[in-house]
Amino acid sequence: MEGLNPNKVKILSNGCHDPILEDGGVISINNGCHNSHLVEVNKIINGHALGELNFDSTTHLLHDYMKILDERATMLLGYPHNIYCDEYVALAPLLRYHLNNFGDPFTENNYGMHSRHFEVGVLDWFSKLWEIEKDQYWGYVTHCGTEGNLHGILLGREQFPDGILYASGESHYSVLKAARMYKMECEVIGTLLTGEMDYHDLRSKLLLNKNKPAILHLNIGTTFKGGIDNLDVVIETLKECGYSQDKFYIHCDAALCGLILPFLKNVIESGGKDIEVAVMTKEHGLNQLEEAEIDAIVAEIETEKAAAEAAQKGPAERNLVLLKFILNYP
Repeated sequence: MEGLNPNKVKILSNGCHDPILEDGGVISINNGCHNSHLVEVNKIINGHALGELNFDSTTHLLHDYMKILDERATMLLGYPHNIYCDEYVALAPLLRYHLNNFGDPFTENNYGMHSRHFEVGVLDWFSKLWEIEKDQYWGYVTHCGTEGNLHGILLGREQFPDGILYASGESHYSVLKAARMYKMECEVIGTLLTGEMDYHDLRSKLLLNKNKPAILHLNIGTTFKGGIDNLDVVIETLKECGYSQDKFYIHCDAALCGLILPFLKNVIESGGKDIEVAVMTKEHGLNQLEEAEIDAIVAEIETEKAAAEAAQKGPAERNLVLLKFILNYP
């Protein structure tokens, strides 16, 4: 078997992180995977006839691949993953065992070799963090944020098969992927400068679809700006639009700030001196703004937020952090 054929590789531009096998054996890879990395790996694979691999050649192949990873690690900023994994070495002995954690972590596995008691311990820790009573929650540890969104939205679709999915334009790409997978009608909601949902736009679209249940995807920290959707305002908007409690389902994506938010008490009043804003450009990289520039951006943020609150027929309590990074790519 020969190595990966570069002519069979298609680069996607939709931000999909998952390789997709297409008809004809074409492999689609998103543009987040560096082409140079792909070429280097392709060279390694082509340098070893996979059909003739033995222990020595496999070791050599993996050694060459490790060299590429070591080189790449020196240039990685830590987004979207922190590559500091030294503590994981302590878990290495567990690789000798085939652990099976499929299924409900609260149900005993007849396989016998699993780590569900650790999984339940993680869930208990998060339930305490979010002040949820032990007998008032169910869940499991997913492999990534995408799986969490897919499962959370699926629960909403199961409850409301004809429901409409509402998600802001700043939501993770997996939300629209879920809508396509589950064949759900989806309304994309506009956002404010901060990345927070535009509640006026949400209100308008909810009113247009009052004949169908609402399945809402809210963000506790958007991917680029850290925008946090206000759950209280959303629930109040649903009530004002005539949606009773049995006509809506809310899924919160807490992949970015969900672990941080509960520790932020008293989560900072707005004002130029309390907000750190930076602008990133292709020409100059990341630059800290002058105080006057920060104040101008703060004023724009506050104007948008005031307009959104006015649309709700009254001011909403604001207790969210306004620590934002404004991305300014021409």
